[in-house]
Amino acid sequence: MTQLEDTLPQWDFTERHSRWIDAQPGQVWEALTTLRLEDLTLTRPLVAVRHLGSSGTKMSSSLFQDGPVTMLRTDPPCYAVGGAIAKPWQPRPDRRVPASLSDFASFTEPGWVKYLTDFRLIATGHGTRLVTVTRGVCTDAAARRRFKWYWAAIRPASGLVRKDILWTTARWARAGA
Repeated sequence: MTQLEDTLPQWDFTERHSRWIDAQPGQVWEALTTLRLEDLTLTRPLVAVRHLGSSGTKMSSSLFQDGPVTMLRTDPPCYAVGGAIAKPWQPRPDRRVPASLSDFASFTEPGWVKYLTDFRLIATGHGTRLVTVTRGVCTDAAARRRFKWYWAAIRPASGLVRKDILWTTARWARAGA
């Protein structure tokens, strides 16, 4: 069982993507943990549209250091999980930054969405399977109603972001091999 599954056994939405990479887990981990928003081809324009008029997006920061989720646990070179608590349907979303997985799990204030994203690196013969899962749960029925419409609108772009992360990680890991 992963930390994501243990911390968030029930969820309102989920998304899973994976990719086999022709590189060892250490190389994949290095590529994954050094990615920046500016390195992601498909993601850059999506982030620009989402944050139009905002100066808060740090395109040159590592996703693992200053990304959309706060990394709450890393077990190099095989696992990482990060989380956020937000009201993403807002034009400039309110956010809470959990200090730990237990802080994340214990948050129950109504009107929010709590979500976790993990990355698992699984050695497979001559390569690595990189799997990412995102799960989210709303803290009440009102947030669930708001988020349902938001998720319907952004889910395709959310999938593209995750695929872009996997694709870029694969490209970098193979280049470093």
